[in-house]
Amino acid sequence: MSSESVLHFFMFYGAVFSVIIALGQFVQKKIVTINKLYAVSFFGLGIWLLQICIYSSGLFDSSAIGYYVSIASIPVIFIVPPLMVMRYTWIITSLFDVKKIYYIVLLPSIISLFYLLVPLFIKGISCGSACFPGLPLLSDRFYELSLYDKGVYLLFIIPNIYLITFMLPNLITMAYVWNRKKWNTVPGVSRMGYIFALSIVVSNAICVYGAFVSLHVVEWAVIIANTAMTFVYLVTQRHPDYNKLLKSEAMKARYERSRIKGLDIQQIIQRLYEIMEDEKAFADEELSLPDLAKELNISAHQLSEILNEHIQKNFNTFVNEFRVKEAQKLLLEEPDRSILSIGVAVGFNSNTTFCTVFSKMTGMSPKQYRKEYGKK
Repeated sequence: MSSESVLHFFMFYGAVFSVIIALGQFVQKKIVTINKLYAVSFFGLGIWLLQICIYSSGLFDSSAIGYYVSIASIPVIFIVPPLMVMRYTWIITSLFDVKKIYYIVLLPSIISLFYLLVPLFIKGISCGSACFPGLPLLSDRFYELSLYDKGVYLLFIIPNIYLITFMLPNLITMAYVWNRKKWNTVPGVSRMGYIFALSIVVSNAICVYGAFVSLHVVEWAVIIANTAMTFVYLVTQRHPDYNKLLKSEAMKARYERSRIKGLDIQQIIQRLYEIMEDEKAFADEELSLPDLAKELNISAHQLSEILNEHIQKNFNTFVNEFRVKEAQKLLLEEPDRSILSIGVAVGFNSNTTFCTVFSKMTGMSPKQYRKEYGKK
């Protein structure tokens, strides 16, 4: 077996291994949202690695199948970078919460899909295996391609830039995990997480560089990524609670450099509940984190940290729980009052939002709740 064959084996191995890791998330005894996020991100990573292997190895340069597999995978690949960033965001924060704004990450994927479908609707624009982008961006052959074909090739490397851009802030945020001197669990676990995050950025940076000058550089970027992924997998096998340990150490390290040192936390929490329960601040539909922090004479960052670290809830969940609790009371005490009126009274700015949040927290709609418990 030639050295080139060995290289290609280890390149394609990463794509298969990523899919296996993704499938492994669905055989967990308890599948939660973060497991699903891991599964989707690793499955997408597997497809991404497969695509990179196809166009950088040269094994499919004259294959229409290789070309169309690579093209079809582009919209999926654009979803991978934000999902990977969300994974690390979950690690360095105390709570994981899928917010509606996260769905904006689908926008680049949708845009790339429309771009790839252009040849189906505009005559004169075509793309096929003959213009398979298995070539460096600075090569003469690239400049001979049509404008549309050049755009397709750029779609192959934009996700790498996309990932680097969004991962760098996480690396900066996670730096305190690396520098931490006191460890309550396994030191290597937390640092391994940082190394893996760093390897992602480095391998993608090398991949972008290789896309410009030489596809052999891209091949080695894939090997680096595969090696890091394998190493992390072995660490997780030695420490089954790897993600929990990493998250725990990140939280403890963050607490050591906390903005709330020196504050009387219990007094602030007591005053916070007085504002919510006695003064019913939650009834103000425009209530914001800065507004509430100002009422407590602390900064918004300090209040956010207190909510996350000491109450184990983010701002929206904390406020909405008071709103739903008050709505439950009004639904039973004022049976003739409309559901819309009650929703507005407790601080929701729309009936749809009120019903959605109420159902999520109680397991039934406001109407069902009134019908179920009104008689009792």
